[in-house]
Amino acid sequence: MSTTFPTVRFARRLGASSTPPSVQLSAFVLFVYTICLVPVNVAELSVVRAVFGFVLLSFVPGYLVVEYLRDEFRPVDFLYAVGLSVSLSMLLGWAANFLYLQLEAGPEPFGQPTTPLLYVGVYSLLTTLTWYAGDGVSTQPVDLLIGDADFRPLTILAMIPVLGIAGALLINRIGRNEVTLLTILLVGLVPVVVYTFDSDKRYYAAAIAAISLTLILQNTVIMTYLGRGDGLIEYEIGKRVIANGYWIPGGGKAGMPRIGVLHPVYALVMDMNLLWEFKLVHPILFALVPLVTYKLTARYFSKDIAILSATLYIFLPRTYQLLGRNTRTGAAIFFAAFLLLVLLDDEIDQLHRSVLAVVFFWSVISSHYGVGPLVLFGLIFAYILNVASSFLLGNKWPSQLPSERIVLYVALTLVWYLYLTSGTLGFVASVIIGQTTGQVFLTSSSTATRSLAFGMPSLSYRVMLYGHLLVGVMSTLGMGFVYLRYLEDGIPYWERLRTWLRKKVYPGLSDRILKDSNYIHLAAGIYLSFPLSFGPQILSAGRTFGLVMMILAPFPIILLYSTRLPYVGAKPALAALFGLLIVTSGFIPAVVTHDVSPQPEIDGQRIVESGTRLEQFSYYRVSSQKNSIFTSNFILGHFPNDATIHKSKLGKFNQQLYEGQRRANVGFTQLEAPGEAAQKYIYLSETDTVTDTNTNGFRGFTYYTYDPLYPYDTASTIYTTGDDRIHYNDRT
Repeated sequence: MSTTFPTVRFARRLGASSTPPSVQLSAFVLFVYTICLVPVNVAELSVVRAVFGFVLLSFVPGYLVVEYLRDEFRPVDFLYAVGLSVSLSMLLGWAANFLYLQLEAGPEPFGQPTTPLLYVGVYSLLTTLTWYAGDGVSTQPVDLLIGDADFRPLTILAMIPVLGIAGALLINRIGRNEVTLLTILLVGLVPVVVYTFDSDKRYYAAAIAAISLTLILQNTVIMTYLGRGDGLIEYEIGKRVIANGYWIPGGGKAGMPRIGVLHPVYALVMDMNLLWEFKLVHPILFALVPLVTYKLTARYFSKDIAILSATLYIFLPRTYQLLGRNTRTGAAIFFAAFLLLVLLDDEIDQLHRSVLAVVFFWSVISSHYGVGPLVLFGLIFAYILNVASSFLLGNKWPSQLPSERIVLYVALTLVWYLYLTSGTLGFVASVIIGQTTGQVFLTSSSTATRSLAFGMPSLSYRVMLYGHLLVGVMSTLGMGFVYLRYLEDGIPYWERLRTWLRKKVYPGLSDRILKDSNYIHLAAGIYLSFPLSFGPQILSAGRTFGLVMMILAPFPIILLYSTRLPYVGAKPALAALFGLLIVTSGFIPAVVTHDVSPQPEIDGQRIVESGTRLEQFSYYRVSSQKNSIFTSNFILGHFPNDATIHKSKLGKFNQQLYEGQRRANVGFTQLEAPGEAAQKYIYLSETDTVTDTNTNGFRGFTYYTYDPLYPYDTASTIYTTGDDRIHYNDRT
């Protein structure tokens, strides 16, 4: 019987070579993070706590579980570790909140120091269990990721995201965009250089990670006040949860744990301002989705097609311009990517694959009420195709979607949306039906019709629209060619087409396509959502286009790739991708054309000072200005309750960032010309004074109806920031 003190035995075993690397990493992270919880006023500890808190929530638990389940750890298992960690962190926070609401006792789950101690305690227990139950592995994680790679190319690639963040900060601080424009140019060149010179394909994954992280972080850091998309609404929900100490699930956005649980958990564990948590945490996590696209594609196509496919996905404007900011949609697509990755991974045994798939599917439906049903419909359709192919084609692999798992997914969706999120199911059904019937079908008012008939405001928008349509056509053709390969040329068709396919297209496909029913049928199931990508935003809804292209990206690429010539290689595909990024990222509008940009933030200073009115409408529509934030705070803090304020359609009022105790209950109505209505309080935001307009209607894109702005020089000015003004008309 050993008489050694237990902690000594623990330390000896932890340091032994047989200790799994995941346990070693977890113990180190927990040790450093726990020290950071000590209440001392040291600024450096805040940074350390933020970094180690992020690793604790985003990597440690999944790494422990995945390494325990796997006999041999693979590079792709690092992706699983991140996806599973985020899912487990969200599930743990939801469970703690659920117990608190049911018991109505105990400490509030979302607060200091309760939340950090909860995660430290639970993950310490998980580390201990893994340590006792597991055994050591021979391969260290760094060896798997780095191997014998040269650190010089990796260092260069790692500097590109740093350059992107620096450029965004320079725009925010002094309005200079030269570094950002240079970064966009470098990002466009990275795939060209790596594809051309990396003959061993050693740096393909690192290149995808670098350009993905650069574009997404650059676009979120530059948005000082979360002005685009649903960011401010999601921020307000998370802010309310932290203020209350608990989360009461509501309907719609307020019923999603991704917003009500995960944002507060990250902010509290990392001890980070919630605004910066929105700007950094989700973008870093979502940047892994193009890597999942790369890994998925590499299983069924060549690595050359895989890097081009992942590049296409990240270069699509809605991927890096919207999904890095809209955390519900981005998170749902993030988890959907891991769901498809694990469903198609035949190296994981069936039981473990089923468990991981259920966890990821729950994470999808608990992140976004729209993406969840789309994924479910895709899985059901893939199951039907699998059943049909197994009946008609006897030499194909069995389906990885057994009927009982499909039933489980349906039941989980119904229970979650119907009972656990305040009746969100009815809301989801009405939204999907409404968007399908009212937006997609070719009626006079549908989005599909307006997509073709609406005048595009600039070259960049025309490229986005026609590129969207072209990608859809090429995806359809590419999927058709892959299906022909899957059918082993089993049906007669034109001999010249058969010859061209064998010579140009099929060399880029893996032999797995011949046997594996699951990939092509899952792609076909997800493809069903493509028509919905025309609604409701006239161009492409990020939640649908971002979802479908995550798995469909290789299909248009194989057509571009097939146009290569003996001495040209893949240059048509590389040139098309480079052109897509340069035109739609805001580079061309900022440098050459000076017209309406899909990303006006990168050229905001020029637009405000000398841009056209249409450019200014585009800029103010997607951004929130500091002047308007200050004015909104003044209104909420000092105005009388029940006051009615007249403002323009595009005029900015932001209540989500208000921190005061008193909150005035005010209402807003459309600003009219003097004499047309009794207007006591008149709010002219920077949007109105810079454009010199009173916008009164929104037509779509960046088009507004407006009247010239009246000076209101007979009314008293009771507040001004210079560009924002509040007038009081005492003659009403």
